[in-house]
Amino acid sequence: MFDCSDVDFADEDGTTDPRLERYLRCHPGDGDRGAVLLIGVAHDHPSSMARVARVLERVTPEVLALELPSLAVPLFRLYASDDHVPPRLGGEMSTAIQTAGDVRIVGIDGPNARYLRLLLRHVVSDRFSSSEILELGRDVVRGMGHALACRVGAAVGRTTPITPKVYTHIRYDSTLFDSPRIQAKSELDHVTERQSFLRAIELPRATAVIDEAREESMATRLTELRSEGDVVAVVGIEHLGALSGRLDEEEASAERQ
Repeated sequence: MFDCSDVDFADEDGTTDPRLERYLRCHPGDGDRGAVLLIGVAHDHPSSMARVARVLERVTPEVLALELPSLAVPLFRLYASDDHVPPRLGGEMSTAIQTAGDVRIVGIDGPNARYLRLLLRHVVSDRFSSSEILELGRDVVRGMGHALACRVGAAVGRTTPITPKVYTHIRYDSTLFDSPRIQAKSELDHVTERQSFLRAIELPRATAVIDEAREESMATRLTELRSEGDVVAVVGIEHLGALSGRLDEEEASAERQ
């Protein structure tokens, strides 16, 4: 087991990689459950890929949890089998798999049965309009379609020389060849700009409910996985605070029982 108080990413000279100075949250374990180390990422950003790799070079969990549907995990395992370091496809998710080595890999994101139940609960209790219900349905269909495409892509990749790219790669103004400080600044600028944009607009209720259901579903799955030992979870930065807060609530509830 790793102890959150012992998780130290300083180098031998006492300095810390600037890519490790943000977007990490650790929840200590106890006798009945393992620790959970959340790694926040900007999907496909070189700083996030480096953060995931450096953390997993120093911390060995029993479970690596990824913000992916379970159906998509085999495709990202295929990407992680690349001889290149980091892998050429799959961003921080395949980087995490490649670096973690022989540990259990679990996709914790929807769509899945728990996520669908949570959405249905909101539809029943929150009196959604027909247009909002339609938007929720479209999101579920899109999510299922992408997850199935990933599973088919994995099958194609295993049986043919073709490695399908079943996602849209996000490009940034920083690359893997930039210094750690430049990468970290680029990532921070991107995250700050996105957060400012989200604060300036009012999200549709359906979008907010989708995010809430995803986060509740992922947090509950992480709580389940802690029974198997220590967990490292790679999740989007926009979910980092909410997931950490939900884990705090789960821990407080367990202590009261």
